[in-house]
Amino acid sequence: MQRKTFVTLAVIGAVVVAIRLSLPYAVQGYINKTLSQPGAYNGRVGDVDLMLWRGAYRLQDVLLYKANGEVDRPLFRAQAVDFSLLWSQLFKGAAVGSVTLTAPEINFVDGPSESQDQSGKDEDWLNIANQLFPLQVEKLEVIDGKVTFYNPQSSPSIDISLHDIQGKLTNLVNSDALSSDRVAQVSARGQTAQQGTLTLEGELDPSTANPTFDVDIQADNVALKNFENLFDTYAPFDLEAGSLTLAAELAADNGKLEGYIKPIIHNVEVFSWKQDIEEDGDGPIEGGIEILAAFAMEIFENQSEDQFATRIPLEGDIADPETSIWSSLGAVVKNAFIQAFSGDVEDSVDLESLGTNTDKADKDSSANSDRND
Repeated sequence: MQRKTFVTLAVIGAVVVAIRLSLPYAVQGYINKTLSQPGAYNGRVGDVDLMLWRGAYRLQDVLLYKANGEVDRPLFRAQAVDFSLLWSQLFKGAAVGSVTLTAPEINFVDGPSESQDQSGKDEDWLNIANQLFPLQVEKLEVIDGKVTFYNPQSSPSIDISLHDIQGKLTNLVNSDALSSDRVAQVSARGQTAQQGTLTLEGELDPSTANPTFDVDIQADNVALKNFENLFDTYAPFDLEAGSLTLAAELAADNGKLEGYIKPIIHNVEVFSWKQDIEEDGDGPIEGGIEILAAFAMEIFENQSEDQFATRIPLEGDIADPETSIWSSLGAVVKNAFIQAFSGDVEDSVDLESLGTNTDKADKDSSANSDRND
């Protein structure tokens, strides 16, 4: 009897071990099949690690690439993607999870034809994500991320990136009920090319039908020389030297946007006879445009701070915001001749004030309608 019991337990144990050993391969097969569904993009993972004891699994060497094989860079790749059940939230009655991306990279490509472009559009990424991780995501973390823009056809080719990205997005489904207005927090920081930093801090409401957020964006000491090829290809002039500081505040209440963008260019040099005419061989039209641009910037440059700047206000529907040209031009004059702009965020725009302004506008509109009636 004891021998029979022992044999039975041994068989059960062996079956459990066999299932456990084969499970990662089964999961890997399912994931590769999911990522290779018919569409513009295919994908695969190199390995799957299961941590059943903590409700987590890891995908290693993740690749998403254009299915037609005409783009030589993947749309997305990552050293690892970790999916994990948040036990702390489960004990509070919320079945939510976290996702951590380690060394993720996104590559946007501007090719000579649509088949050689790569932007990730026209693909149901949300449906694919739900198949890989059916729980709602409460926390998203990015470690050592990178975003690149690549144009292999330009001469010289364009290859610029935002790298060393560290970011967190928390309280996405408000499982902790941290606030009455269901606010999620976002924080991110990255390095631009060889010099410069970009930071983003803000809050958003994932529960609204239309975008609702309040974000501050700051760029410091971004070397414009790093984007020389980009300006050569997409702008009527290029920048030989200079650095960019940028501050922006953007708030949207259910799709209604308010904010500003304040770019400040320091020590800018638009035209160089040796670089543009002798070395680059710019023609008379392109050279003339660059001379005029350099002349305008020199006139409207704040001489004491050696900076050219403006402040561009944004307002209206987020899909098609309005800007005031006169206000932007007035800001150029103010920076040049009255007071040099600071590269700091002004703390003049937030979601609360936007909501107040929206409510006031609605009341005024209603009052005018009543008077007309």
